[in-house]
Amino acid sequence: MPPSDRRSPLRGIARAVGLVLAVGVATIAALLLHAHIQIRGIDPELPSLEAVRAQAELADLPIRVSTWNTASQVTPRKQVLEASLDPDPQAPYVMSHAVFLLEWADGRALLVDAGMDREQAQSFGRPIEWVGGEPIVPHGGVAERLAPALAGRPLAIVFTHLHTDHVGGVVSLCGALPGGTRMRLFQTPAQMDLVNFSTYPGRAALDRAGCLARERLPDVPLAALPGYPGAFVIRAAGHTPGSQIVGAWVRERSGIRGFLFAGDAANAIDGVRRDVPKPRSYRLFVVPESERRLTRVRAFLREAEQAGLVVALAHDERHLATTGIPVFGD
Repeated sequence: MPPSDRRSPLRGIARAVGLVLAVGVATIAALLLHAHIQIRGIDPELPSLEAVRAQAELADLPIRVSTWNTASQVTPRKQVLEASLDPDPQAPYVMSHAVFLLEWADGRALLVDAGMDREQAQSFGRPIEWVGGEPIVPHGGVAERLAPALAGRPLAIVFTHLHTDHVGGVVSLCGALPGGTRMRLFQTPAQMDLVNFSTYPGRAALDRAGCLARERLPDVPLAALPGYPGAFVIRAAGHTPGSQIVGAWVRERSGIRGFLFAGDAANAIDGVRRDVPKPRSYRLFVVPESERRLTRVRAFLREAEQAGLVVALAHDERHLATTGIPVFGD
């Protein structure tokens, strides 16, 4: 076979590979562009702190709040805060994957997020190792740690947003609860209806879970959760189209205390307190965010913390240890 004939198949293969790569790059670019346009167009009204405080005046408040950290991973702080704007970029940081449980006197329970099971945590943590993180340490998912205590109780769940590290554990939780269990799922219209490439897998997990009874909340700045007085959600957006801040007032022995479970509005408390965004590369290419919106959300959280509410971030393990929220089972 002449050399020119031998080269022809190679040229064809090269063209095919080039076409596939070009289509792949174009698809990724289109998904990113769509997500950026979508998230930057969502800017709902935030409630006043007076509206938040009004939820504390209800009689039947939860009596207990606790947390369970489904996994921990030591990670460079520059992976969660923009290093050029961080006053303390060398400070240690441990990424947690926490869930929160609210309990009422008659046994009702509300779970905020579902974290990950052990296998999911191992998979989630691997890419973070590639950018300087240590190996992730799973601590057990909600099915393993919480399901025995939740079985047979009136149960509901609410997600701060639909990323898999906040949603993944619900599939095994549904499988661990007694057959026929129905768990109420409260969602704002934005979380129920709007998705992008980063939240499709999380919504698919909800579809697979099998025990969720979805309830659409009103499209208002602060929506109380029916049947769970003292608990509410705030339309946050900024991180994902359906990001929510989950709030609650808890009647503890020492008095009534307010909590805002802020999900990924920031990944470190210094992001809130010092108004430091996430790394630019993260919010441009990993999870398209609206920094304009998140600046407003951080200001709201900062004002709430200064007013005495506890701001709890799912991913800041060191900060969570300072909030006074007990570990589930302690």
